[in-house]
Amino acid sequence: MTNIEISKYLDIPLTTLNDWKKINSNRNKLYELLINLDKEEVLNKLDKKTNHRFFHILNRNVSEDYKFTFEDVKNAFDKKDYCQASEKEQSIYSKFFKELEPEQLEEFVKNFGVSKRNIKSIYVSSPFRVLDGVARVWDRRFRIKK
Repeated sequence: MTNIEISKYLDIPLTTLNDWKKINSNRNKLYELLINLDKEEVLNKLDKKTNHRFFHILNRNVSEDYKFTFEDVKNAFDKKDYCQASEKEQSIYSKFFKELEPEQLEEFVKNFGVSKRNIKSIYVSSPFRVLDGVARVWDRRFRIKK
């Protein structure tokens, strides 16, 4: 990658990069690494749709053959009722409500292009409402009274 691309995609000022470029800089190795990175690989890593934290949670301890995709998540949250979802979609909901923080909902909705209303409907029709720890935080987030 060029200095301009590094600056643009990684938000590192050009003056900083020029300092790192100097042989005697303690960041010279980092600079060398950055200029030798492939631009497409960096863009792919920075793409929130494929690298959202939820994928790390969802695909943890799952073999490559069974990893969930962006489309799997989007399709799961396009539904409005937990009971109408497939077993695979229900496992997505389970990890979503048990492991994602309610404060991350806005970012999730924006990145996956799903409706908060659908997420709330899924939650209300799900068995997670009876799990004390899960229900407490999500009921508060969705302003649901017991």
